[in-house]
Amino acid sequence: MLFAAAGFAQEEERIELLAINFSGNETFSDGDLKAVIQSEESPMWLWRFLNSFTFLGSPPNYFDSTFISVDIISLKSFYSVNGFFKAEISYSFEIDTLDKSAELTYTIKENSPFTYHLIRFPGLESLNDWINSNIAEFKEYSAGERYSQQNVQQKNDQIVTYLKNNGYMYAMYDSSIVKVDTVNSNIDLLNYFSTGKFYRYSEIKIEKSGESSSEVSYDLIKYITNINVGDTYREDEISTSRLRLARTGLFSSINLKGDSLVDLQGKAQLLITGNVTPLNELSPELYADNEQGYFNIGVGASYVRKNFLGDARKLTIRAGFKVNDIANLNFDPQYFSETFQSQVELSTILEQPFLFSRSVAGRLEFYLKSYNIETVDYQNYGANFNSVVDMPAYTFINLLSPYLRVDRLNYTIPKILDTLSVKPSSLTSSLGVELGSSKTNDLFFPTSGNNISLITELSSSNVHWDLRNIITSKDYPSRDSLGYYLKLQLTNAFYFSIARDESSVFALKFKIGDITMLSGGQGLVAPNQTFFAGGSNSVRGWKARELIPPDEVNDEFLVPSLNEELKIRGGTFLLEGSFEFRRRFEEDFGYVIFLDYGNTWNGINQFQWDQVAVAIGTGFRYYSPIAPFRIDFGFKLYDPKDLAFLYEVPFLETMVINFGIGEAF
Repeated sequence: MLFAAAGFAQEEERIELLAINFSGNETFSDGDLKAVIQSEESPMWLWRFLNSFTFLGSPPNYFDSTFISVDIISLKSFYSVNGFFKAEISYSFEIDTLDKSAELTYTIKENSPFTYHLIRFPGLESLNDWINSNIAEFKEYSAGERYSQQNVQQKNDQIVTYLKNNGYMYAMYDSSIVKVDTVNSNIDLLNYFSTGKFYRYSEIKIEKSGESSSEVSYDLIKYITNINVGDTYREDEISTSRLRLARTGLFSSINLKGDSLVDLQGKAQLLITGNVTPLNELSPELYADNEQGYFNIGVGASYVRKNFLGDARKLTIRAGFKVNDIANLNFDPQYFSETFQSQVELSTILEQPFLFSRSVAGRLEFYLKSYNIETVDYQNYGANFNSVVDMPAYTFINLLSPYLRVDRLNYTIPKILDTLSVKPSSLTSSLGVELGSSKTNDLFFPTSGNNISLITELSSSNVHWDLRNIITSKDYPSRDSLGYYLKLQLTNAFYFSIARDESSVFALKFKIGDITMLSGGQGLVAPNQTFFAGGSNSVRGWKARELIPPDEVNDEFLVPSLNEELKIRGGTFLLEGSFEFRRRFEEDFGYVIFLDYGNTWNGINQFQWDQVAVAIGTGFRYYSPIAPFRIDFGFKLYDPKDLAFLYEVPFLETMVINFGIGEAF
């Protein structure tokens, strides 16, 4: 008991480290230096408070004077590898015994940085003039430039990469010797390399196994690989060929390896080994998605035929049934029929891993969907062809996907003005392209980088309306019209790590879309081509498709249609965005705090700031091996429909629960 009491007393005497300060650091920020040292500041009071009674938040960090000597060594090392070999580090700290808190300060005298003087590259002398001219930029160090170990390593890696991609299979960087001249504050740098021999392929060897290996020809594998006898060894080409072979889906495992032939100087062998999967697959399916802004679950079955008619084509025939918006399904018999929204879907997909060239993949899909939203039944069918062009990894744009779509939508508005029933149908033909730039460091939990997507689409829309008088059953003359429009949609998402261990991330999204009519009115845009807001991937204080324009639109094809009640069509202008704090804990779990905003309008000229809906909320994440699963609790902070704020309405009435797969953005 005495031992336990003594231990408790010592725990109570621990001093919390509230702040770490730096002075004199002109070249590097406080954040850069805090990432180097072992001492850590306590998190802000909110996270400490949450952690005191839940698994959320973060525990306090305490002052430990034994860390100071380690911190100084780390800071001096950091400054040295960045050219400040004469940097001087001192420290001081203040302890508040009443608050049991401490403040630690490191004072830095950087002194003059060391610059490059003589740079040599032993081991690269045997390279010819053409190779040397191509790696010249990686060997160049500007006079007066500050020494940086990271910069040296990066340039040396670029030299090795270039050599490996131009015949030097065994090229490698060995080491660097840095000679420091403390009198003149400069350094002499010797970077040692070993290039090895220059290699060309003299043999391509293929080893395939598996029960269907006889149905995949050697010629097909060679064609997809696109590496031939006499070609120069290129490491990047091996990686590209491996990806192309894997993309066919023909192999459960595939590997390409270059190796030198002992008996032939400068000659190499490419060995391709792969296990061919069964070419016919019949699979039951249980799936979930976020289509149409809802969280949906369903069952289905698919048949896959690989290498269909040769050339590595893949044919997929799929049938499925799903329940839409499962989160808002009311099982009370009185409301079940009103909230039950289902979808039946049939599709046939033909995929070609190389189209026109090995760098272009093609996908042709025929689809038929029958679904209902509220009390409106929809029949949607058509075809969609899209291609994906392989883009070099070093380009800013790394997604290029042109597409062509023909879409037919039929639906019935059961009652208008108590007398009319309307059956519109539209045929939309679209030619578009999606450009994208994905520069994030992780697919499921990005902590840095950004995603940018731009969709540009030119469409024609042919609309046909049948009208009937419900009382007299009289059919009115049908109406037809043709219109053209340009659709643009830009989405930006950025991610910033705000914790040393990259467990906390600040993320933001901005999305804007506009449909500009080139001829005809807005009513000629099919409902499934308009913009909707609200739901698990949008403004999470509203259900899917709730943020749509009202009926009042001056357009002959947009007569009052109970749009807000039936959620038939969205707007032609969209603005939305999000700010989100994400924190991951226990490796597979996480939580978020978010603020979303957005809405849709019938045209950019109808946009008003006081009609932008704002939601706040929190959510929880489970990071499974396949994808993150999430549940979000959104609250209407500002509702533009009645100009009300959160504190002006009952709290629970503003809450919406959203389920989703993957992060919201």
